[in-house]
Amino acid sequence: MTSFEPNGINAVEVNNVKFEIIVPERRLCLPKKNLVQKFLGILDFLATFESVFAILPGHFSPKHCVEIGIRITNKTSIPFRFSFFILNLFLELVDAQGAIPLECGWIRLPTPVESDYPLVMPGESLIFFPKIQIFKIWGNRLGLSIINRDNCTCVFQPLKPGNFQLRFIYYNPDEKVTIYSSESRGMELIEDIWTGEVLTPFVELNLAQL
Repeated sequence: MTSFEPNGINAVEVNNVKFEIIVPERRLCLPKKNLVQKFLGILDFLATFESVFAILPGHFSPKHCVEIGIRITNKTSIPFRFSFFILNLFLELVDAQGAIPLECGWIRLPTPVESDYPLVMPGESLIFFPKIQIFKIWGNRLGLSIINRDNCTCVFQPLKPGNFQLRFIYYNPDEKVTIYSSESRGMELIEDIWTGEVLTPFVELNLAQL
């Protein structure tokens, strides 16, 4: 549990399940680069020409963590699991010109495990914060990365300092999946996964460069 208070403006309810986007800090001030960071930025720019770093922009750049999360509240009378496996939970980011391009890549596709599908009992909630970072890519441009298990990385780029709108998109079509069990060291079937598509309301985020 956390100290974040529910806010109906940031939430939507679908079939008695409430989805709320959580952005504690709506204004992010990124510090200017020092000489070492500028040098790392040059290395990062050069690395974009190497295929090994093609899916990992911002490899050398200083990164600033950003808290953007989702709260899911089960208001039904049925226990449900919710999927946080790769590509079941998307972040959409838009500016005045429209949606920011999103690129995804991973070194290897991971096998789902039970922790990717947490169980939420009736009347209870879960909160999930993906690992999200902002970094410099080149010039005055920024990138925003979301890192999942096994080095699966999705990146929004390029961004400029200014105002953005963002929201989560949750999509899961499967009521049951096969996962790897660390206890049995084999594959097992889990059921009762909530299915559907949900778009949370947009909230505003301001990126400022000091």
